[in-house]
Amino acid sequence: MARGRRRSRRSKKSSGESSSGTSVSRRSRSSSRRRTVDVDAWTARHLDELVDVLGLRFLDLSREEYRELVTKIVDLLYTGSSSIDVKTIARRFRRNLQQLYQFIAAALVEIREELSEEQLEFVVNNIGDAVLGLAPRLYRECVRRGRTDLVERLRAQWNASWVRNRHPVLPVECPRCGFNALMPDLTCLVCGATVSEEELKRHVGFENMLREFAETYPVEDVKRALKYGYVYLTSYGIKPPGGARDPIDIEVVLTRRERELLKRLLELRESREGAIRASSA
Repeated sequence: MARGRRRSRRSKKSSGESSSGTSVSRRSRSSSRRRTVDVDAWTARHLDELVDVLGLRFLDLSREEYRELVTKIVDLLYTGSSSIDVKTIARRFRRNLQQLYQFIAAALVEIREELSEEQLEFVVNNIGDAVLGLAPRLYRECVRRGRTDLVERLRAQWNASWVRNRHPVLPVECPRCGFNALMPDLTCLVCGATVSEEELKRHVGFENMLREFAETYPVEDVKRALKYGYVYLTSYGIKPPGGARDPIDIEVVLTRRERELLKRLLELRESREGAIRASSA
């Protein structure tokens, strides 16, 4: 109210301005107001028709949930023109169906405190790259319903989205949930578990990885691991210390038994390679 009164006083003081300029300005503001549509009100009036024409009845939401979801969709598809109609919204929806299904999947997780089994299936199958932020919630929902098949799909989507958006290499697999989501502090991004080095080593078959490391890496790298007493664990194997470390590499300390195993494997390798060199001399 006060703001409106101030504009009135200013207009009286500015009598020197041309009346035509003021008229054009007013028409421009009025025209700008006419060009917009109240998306919330329009969606509420056409809600049932929109739910049917967009094919969303299968989601089995309450009326209020449908209103919230469909308003988000219309707001996304509305271009700001002076009018809007159901057929235009439906046409734009069908034209961008895949992207909008991903949008709807993420919106459902936001709208619903719990997902029905049918809703969960829809979300997991259509979540797209939003899985990187929503995987913890979806994983809990899948476990709660005993849907191991959906957990597998969720893992596959997580891996694809991670490589596409975050890093070309996957993190180490979590021993608890099986997602490639274990961080260097041994905490999982998906299930939230914090594991011990011992549990992690058992899960990945660490001694077998050490054997492969001792056989395939340059001798100097193996000696460096023995010298420093640790290696880096990755989703594809072991890396020696001293080289370039990836942000998601996990530093793993070698136990005495593991150092002795690595030392023995190194001695066998050097003896074997020495014999080959001697025979070829």
